[in-house]
Amino acid sequence: MLESIFSFLRKPLPKRTDGKIGVLIELASFDKGGLEKVVLDSAIAFDRNRFDVTIVTPGKVGHLGKTAMEAGLKVIGLPASNPHRAYEDVLKKSNIDVAISHFSDAGYALFSRYKIPNITFIHNVYAFFSSAQKNAFLRNDRYVDCYISVSKNATRYAVQNLGISVDKVLTVPNGLIIAEHEARDKRPLKLTRAELGLSDSDYVFANIASYNLHKGHYLMVDAMLHLLRERQDVKILCVGNVIYPPHVEALRQYLAEHGLERHILMPGYFPDVEDVHHLADAFLLPSFIEGWSIAMNEAMFYQKPMILTDTGASAEVIENDDIGILVPNEYGDTPNLNSKLLDELAYAPRSYKIAPVLADAMNRMASSREEWKSKAMEGRHKIYEHFNFSTIVKRYEEIIENVVKQKSS
Repeated sequence: MLESIFSFLRKPLPKRTDGKIGVLIELASFDKGGLEKVVLDSAIAFDRNRFDVTIVTPGKVGHLGKTAMEAGLKVIGLPASNPHRAYEDVLKKSNIDVAISHFSDAGYALFSRYKIPNITFIHNVYAFFSSAQKNAFLRNDRYVDCYISVSKNATRYAVQNLGISVDKVLTVPNGLIIAEHEARDKRPLKLTRAELGLSDSDYVFANIASYNLHKGHYLMVDAMLHLLRERQDVKILCVGNVIYPPHVEALRQYLAEHGLERHILMPGYFPDVEDVHHLADAFLLPSFIEGWSIAMNEAMFYQKPMILTDTGASAEVIENDDIGILVPNEYGDTPNLNSKLLDELAYAPRSYKIAPVLADAMNRMASSREEWKSKAMEGRHKIYEHFNFSTIVKRYEEIIENVVKQKSS
């Protein structure tokens, strides 16, 4: 009761006088993660003449946070003691017109109190949510004015499985910073097949993803066991960072037990993704779950034919086997997935019903190397035409302006 009285007596937030829209971006931490990089890229790309950006996190401000500050953005790490009060001070001093949250809800109640519209990103198919996380997501829906979802599958899952209204969701794909990759594409190569134990005659699928077993590593193992009955020249190069070391060690042991360590290579993380694409023939991502894969966008830019399972945005970019092959998922339609099933599929070595289908797709692609190399050239055109990050950011800006206008009317 006292809280509601004090809220009523609070002075409204000061209005801006510079004609810009004050944007607050909240994320759980701002260090080195993929989501943090997406936030950094979009914040830097906003039109500084129209938007004044402040980034707030209750977690660690690390490498990417410092990069943002060097780019002239305001970055605020909330203190561990009394973060709520510190957050309130930020809102009062920064002339905030709209909040954008990325998998973080520290400021939701404050946004509501001060009538600041809240745009929340849906970055993935949230099938990994526990029951408690699902309940929290739905409770927080009252604080959200608009969702931006990265793919149609992510949107469908949130609406059908998490219970939010489809009318509150706008689906906007992830884009690629083209200029960055145009520059990368011109760099001299620093990685060769020979260094990795690959020969020129091998047909190499690059699997560029963290060593997170939700990406389908044991499915790749099962598919390779089927494929080796037909041919020995296909290799999978798994490049990524380790998420949970015991899982990765168990996977390496499983590869060794089945004699696959020379067919499925796990050399770790390479920062120069262009080198991996240049030495590979194709891209393979048989994930059980995705939102919108940036690695998929990168493979399209580097003109690699792709084999993807039907999750996330794969069906939005592969159309009638034009730039790749779409493989049905182990569990069927996206809304069928839940956290228990996801972990069972990902972490336990098993025989998968789609493994022969995946093996056949790999065999067909490797057997028609030149045909698929030619078809994959369309992937870069799609990036330029539909998934240019600059164009995507303009869509974000339009959404921000519309949400602010609706809230003030």
